[in-house]
Amino acid sequence: MADFAMLASPADDLASPKVASLGRDVVLLTWDVPHTERGSPSSLRSGGEDIWPSASLRLSLPGGGARLFWVFQRPDDERARLDLRLETGGHGSSVTIDRDVTPAPADAEDLLDGIDAHGRVALASALFNVWGAMFRLRRDRTFIGLLGDLLTQMAPTPGQAVAIAQIADDFVLAQTSLVTGFGKIDAIYTFGRNGPTRIHALPHRIRNGKDGRDVVHLLIDRARIPADDPLLILIGPGGLSVRRLLKPDARLPSIERWFREQAHAAPGLREHVLKEIAERSAAGPAYALELQLRSPLRPRRLSSSPTAPSAEIISALSTSAGTLVTGWYRDPVNLFSGIEIGSSESEPLDLTKDLFTFPVEVAGATKGSRQGATGFAVLAPTGTGAAQNLQPRFHLRLKSGARHSLVPRPQPADPAEARAMALRAIPAQHVDQSVLTQVLRPAIAHLHAQVRNRIGRPSIRRIGISHQRPKASVIIPLYRNLEFLRFQIAAFAADPWIRANAELIYVLDSPEQAQEVEHLLGGLHLVYALPVVLAIMERNGGYARANNVGASIAKGDVLALVNSDIIPVSPGWLEALAARLNGRRRIGALGPKLLFEDGSIQHAGMYFSQDHRGYWLNQHFHKGMPRDYAPACEERVVPAVTGACLVTTRSLFESVGGFTEDYVVGDYEDSDLCLKITMTERKIAYVPDIELYHLERRSMSLNAEYMRGIAWQYNCALHTERWRDVMIAAMQTGRPRKGRNVAI
Repeated sequence: MADFAMLASPADDLASPKVASLGRDVVLLTWDVPHTERGSPSSLRSGGEDIWPSASLRLSLPGGGARLFWVFQRPDDERARLDLRLETGGHGSSVTIDRDVTPAPADAEDLLDGIDAHGRVALASALFNVWGAMFRLRRDRTFIGLLGDLLTQMAPTPGQAVAIAQIADDFVLAQTSLVTGFGKIDAIYTFGRNGPTRIHALPHRIRNGKDGRDVVHLLIDRARIPADDPLLILIGPGGLSVRRLLKPDARLPSIERWFREQAHAAPGLREHVLKEIAERSAAGPAYALELQLRSPLRPRRLSSSPTAPSAEIISALSTSAGTLVTGWYRDPVNLFSGIEIGSSESEPLDLTKDLFTFPVEVAGATKGSRQGATGFAVLAPTGTGAAQNLQPRFHLRLKSGARHSLVPRPQPADPAEARAMALRAIPAQHVDQSVLTQVLRPAIAHLHAQVRNRIGRPSIRRIGISHQRPKASVIIPLYRNLEFLRFQIAAFAADPWIRANAELIYVLDSPEQAQEVEHLLGGLHLVYALPVVLAIMERNGGYARANNVGASIAKGDVLALVNSDIIPVSPGWLEALAARLNGRRRIGALGPKLLFEDGSIQHAGMYFSQDHRGYWLNQHFHKGMPRDYAPACEERVVPAVTGACLVTTRSLFESVGGFTEDYVVGDYEDSDLCLKITMTERKIAYVPDIELYHLERRSMSLNAEYMRGIAWQYNCALHTERWRDVMIAAMQTGRPRKGRNVAI
């Protein structure tokens, strides 16, 4: 054993330090000092130098004394002298350790002797949480033996922890209980013959359960459960709990079954389990989502009544920007007090002061009847974690103190469906600037970004042999409406310049029509012998993404961006427009005259005007005027042209980043592109001599997300925010110029 000799000490009752082994050349030095020495140790030195690494702990003893602990790596010296000194009183001692002599293992009973309950927890916490990791002792047999003896001393008859559900092949859901006053749980371990293993779980506590105890649930990795006689250790600042963990067997119910049979009674625990599943493995978010889809909560509303309060949550779309909540309540006798959103992590959050309200009609108490109600919308905080919560919980709070549970139907898991729901969340006539800015826009922007990230890569079909080096590429997005495709192809086929110099690229943005469109284009190729490239989007991406995809595979130096409802009046239109690009006038993009079916003007260039809300709108010069209206027959520079038929160079299109994709569904991308082009000191030109028919918004009208109005308001606000100064300058001077707040 180690030799040690005392230095002279002013106090006769100063005990000698004790030296023991924690395992693998790690020394534990303990020293009991009397009540007169209340200072913590200030130094532990060898040869005049501080020992490093080292750790220390001071625990109180009865009568005011203290037990001091030092843990350090055994010195390499053949005979090392260690000097101990206190901050106060000038007392010190020394210990000499021989390199060839191994100290006896630390004794748990000796370490705990005289230490009160709080001190015992602190010592256990230091051993499990700090010293074992700091000195890499968790698999050392001496250290494991000490921990086992310590746990036996502190908890000779452990309670039980039971696995209650199996989560795939990776985890089990375990349940145990703690006294209500246990306090915070800082660390969780399993313990067996191979030592302690840290469990990185966040426990969920249902407080004040039976017999004054809290029910505790946590997810445990199966791989971290010891094979024989496992213990579960819960450690906190104020307590240590040892539980014998009953090893799960093959009959353990699945988490899906537990969700169906038990989770309804504890929705907070359900949310906690979903969050833990999502965060504990790479596949966790997908698994948590599948669980919610397979085992949803039962929707709950407060039934409609002519006299009593009633309410329902319609949407609760969780995004990183917040949860978009909409619903309604009726309060015929003035009992409404508020709306709360539940949380698995904290007390319910009151949303009442942030509610935007508006009048709505809901189903009445009798079949077919309608009655007035108060609609509401709010952007509530979204709980932390990787799990997407498809059914957040709410409460209707009444002045009586009653709280009625409200659970929405499962919300869409697909971002595109969720975005569509957000775009229908509030009747468009009730969406003002504050609602749009504070409630709708943050959630829609997040969902739209998710949609963009999931669009995927297009698949390419080549029908016929296209030009290897075309002068121009005609890019036409297709979305559902194929009514004019035959007429458009026929018009292109009748144009000698297009046949000789252009490639046609159709981008199908409704991939569910792929077989139909490919068959149709194949048949048209047999008739007209006009080669076509078909790019099929993996998912619907919207107007901007479809055009950008087309441009990415285009080979021509000139790009003609054309809608599927554009029909040329006569051949030669693309040749004439392409010839006007660049040159001394520095034309960056052009647009022709577009006509309605009746021959009246649909487009003769675009300008910007400001509405009563301060938003800047896109307007068409001379819209609805006769085809030969004189002001519309003048070729001129304009602030912008429509994307229904816009011609530019591929190099310029790429240099400005193509169409900006953060506009929703499709609008304002064309003016945004034109404004980006003007920031390169190039002009936008309108060419009236070239005429094409435009059957406006025939495909857009099939998209309910847009036609309901919120998407248009969202895009308008985004466009205004981005280009306000430039549009003001354009309308004051006749053409856009650079503004300070514009980024290209």
